[in-house]
Amino acid sequence: MSDPRVENKVIVKIFGEEYPITGASDPAHIFRVAEYVDAKMQEVARISRSKARDKVAILTALSIASELQELCDRLRQLEDSQNTCVDKLLTRLDKTLSSATTTQG
Repeated sequence: MSDPRVENKVIVKIFGEEYPITGASDPAHIFRVAEYVDAKMQEVARISRSKARDKVAILTALSIASELQELCDRLRQLEDSQNTCVDKLLTRLDKTLSSATTTQG
């Protein structure tokens, strides 16, 4: 884990432009994120056939935000499913403990 007080500065290349990025994240993480954004921008540019950097950037941001929203929705579904399972287990445990106390008493 990176020390949040230590800032790393790296130069990344996204959509043909170099950007200096300063952050507390591990440089390898920053590079992976930049590579992902670059790949998404290349994909969006290819699909939309637009070369206007600002339009490609906005469409890419929307695409990444959509992916994030889908993952958040899926995470919520998994949490709900997990909570349901835990609730069922607790109910069974309560019934089991209740019947064990009744039979002992």
